Amino acid sequence: MPASPNDGVDRTFYRLTNEEVADLETAITVARRGYWRKELKWGDLFEFRRGLLVSESGSGKTYECRAQQRLLWQKGEAAFFLDLATLATDAISDMLLPEELERLERWQRSQADVATFFLDSIDELKLTRGKFDSALRKLRKLVDGHLGRVRIIVTSRPVPIDRQLMVEQFPIPKPDRVVASADAFADIAMQNVRTHNEEKEDAEVGWANVGLLPLNRSQMRALAIAQKVSNPDDLLRDIVIRDAEEFAERPQDLVELCADWRHHQRIRSHRDQVESNVAAKLKSSVEREERTTLSTDTARSYASRLALAAVLMRKLTLRYDAATDDVEASDSALDVSRLLADVGPDDQKTLLERPLFGFASYGRVRFHHRSVVEYLAAVRLEALLARGVPIKSIKRLLFTETAQGMPIVRPSMRPVSAWLALSRDTIFNDVVSRDPSVVLDFGDPQSLRPEQRVVALEAFIARYKNGEWRGLSIPHVQVRRFASTELAETIQCHWNAGIANHEVRDLVLDLIAAGPIPACADIAHEVALDQKMPANLRSTAVSALVALHDRR
Repeated sequence: MPASPNDGVDRTFYRLTNEEVADLETAITVARRGYWRKELKWGDLFEFRRGLLVSESGSGKTYECRAQQRLLWQKGEAAFFLDLATLATDAISDMLLPEELERLERWQRSQADVATFFLDSIDELKLTRGKFDSALRKLRKLVDGHLGRVRIIVTSRPVPIDRQLMVEQFPIPKPDRVVASADAFADIAMQNVRTHNEEKEDAEVGWANVGLLPLNRSQMRALAIAQKVSNPDDLLRDIVIRDAEEFAERPQDLVELCADWRHHQRIRSHRDQVESNVAAKLKSSVEREERTTLSTDTARSYASRLALAAVLMRKLTLRYDAATDDVEASDSALDVSRLLADVGPDDQKTLLERPLFGFASYGRVRFHHRSVVEYLAAVRLEALLARGVPIKSIKRLLFTETAQGMPIVRPSMRPVSAWLALSRDTIFNDVVSRDPSVVLDFGDPQSLRPEQRVVALEAFIARYKNGEWRGLSIPHVQVRRFASTELAETIQCHWNAGIANHEVRDLVLDLIAAGPIPACADIAHEVALDQKMPANLRSTAVSALVALHDRR
């Protein structure tokens, strides 16, 4: 097997409960945050006889399984990699090489060796529930009578019925029990009965549900080196500075980021990152044959239509196959055939099989990143404006009024409004007049023009500078994107005029540190020494002085 971009990356896992593994969104969240769970490596996972490996598309699970199969094979073990969709329709003998068939027969004749089968869903959308069941039954016939000597690892099937079918088809035989202790004899004599939970735990022994963890810093570095990045530490440093971690956690994304770095020698703005990520994930596949030819531009147009519908309907799951055998939550997904009624079914499925979308359940996919959905929804609105749709019609989607007649940005459309404000001044002006926090909270503040940042900050301070706690909380990543030296005069002017609200003061100090803005160092020094200021503000001020390398 040829070398992969992942070579040299030692991946790790986290255990997941049955409830967590049944929902991909939850499984991904748990895996990313860890929740203080012990990390597992492949050696730990091989201690179990049955494993369910859940992770989103592009995380590297297929490569990991192929690599582990190769390593076990080189050690002389019986280890086989099988694509589930192919296994459902083809004979196993047709899927294996002659030397693999020979080793399989030798394992079947042995009495002690363990065989490992990696069952992978390479083409997730082509695997129906019926095919999954058929594939399991076919493998069960092959290993029947040897269940205690079989290790099976299935990837990316976050559907409860899948795990149930696995348990039914590949139960782990219980070892023969020998009564050897006085306590055990007493239990029998007193007719102690094991509880249902204890029996269930016995049945679960040997099972492991795991999520593949995102790449950590050392893994990112190893992958960057494998991608011929000559200065990997500079790349990692810029990823942190530019807050590009969400586009570097998965091998597939990091490979694209490395290619971009080799060309530009820097991590570009968040908007550029999102656009590059979208373009990379909508390219036609070079690894497998697609149903039809679909250009990247056309795919982007279709995806933006779906994204706007997803935002407006507040649903991120898309149903791509009306004939699917998954009848669960039939009303919770958007029907792609209706949203893209003018697009042929082959084009629809080709689009949804590209990496911008990931498996949600049988017959359903979902967008990978919420930020991508919001960005593409804005792209769709921009396209409609370019085609001559009246700006008033677009504004009705974005803005509304409260019961008291106050103009506001629709809560569900705040992120989309922030993205569209980057390309349409009239939208920017309306957003800032209604709620200036929107362009700080969402979108990419780094892509605002210097004069727009000044206008937004002046409006924000003017609206919120008075009064007590308001619950304002601009994400730190957005503060760093918004901060720039052009804000110095605005900050000085408003600070000297007086800002009563401590939340606004805290934001100003964060901006001074994030810029950094040396011209405002005296403000941070003043707060740090003011004993009347709240402790948290003084602490923020000290942090600002540190960021400014101020000797004081």
